[in-house]
Amino acid sequence: MPCFLHSQTQTSEIEIHLPVIATPIFFFSLEASFPLQLKNPKLRFSLFLSWISESMDGVAQFKLALLLFFTSFVLLPSIQAKAKDVKYCDKKGNYAVKVQGIEISPDPVVTGKPATFNISASTGETISGGKLIIEVSYFGVRVHTENHDLCEESSCPISVGNFVLSHAQTLPGFTPPVFHMTDSTSFIQGKYTLKMKMEDENGHQLTCITFNFNIGFRSLVSDN
Repeated sequence: MPCFLHSQTQTSEIEIHLPVIATPIFFFSLEASFPLQLKNPKLRFSLFLSWISESMDGVAQFKLALLLFFTSFVLLPSIQAKAKDVKYCDKKGNYAVKVQGIEISPDPVVTGKPATFNISASTGETISGGKLIIEVSYFGVRVHTENHDLCEESSCPISVGNFVLSHAQTLPGFTPPVFHMTDSTSFIQGKYTLKMKMEDENGHQLTCITFNFNIGFRSLVSDN
């Protein structure tokens, strides 16, 4: 996929396309099962568990229903870009390429839709070629790796000064996110870490950074 590097003040983009999760219709009937207008998602969830345990026969059926509940989530849309904290892989490292900041939109990332990662950086030396290495981890477990030739996917050389990385990649589906509830909505959210390394033609590391991003899904039974 295309990966473009521009000089001066352009903006980097990483497009991530994740498969859409199927949403069973089973839990659409949950609203009708409770005559009260329950606005508290925690109370709603507690009553749901009680209703399932009383209406289903046996522990096995209850576990199956609970599993279906956690997999029946739709997307949590977001249109806001949020700045992310960037950490260097080696805090004491003297990297030729410095990263000033990263913005992600949407945040959390929406399954099945592109996500934009804006990465602003600067270089103290001309970069005539090399490669970009992307690693994605889920709670510390590496789940995906991609390598890209900078000159095949961008214009070389990269001049001394400010530049922005533009990179497009597709990530596969990962380990299911973690369930999380707030007062306003209930959703599952997974915490991922993206590690980006840039090397020159001789394999010398120009920079190495890590930052976290999330993938979120809104529950079918949460209030709109």
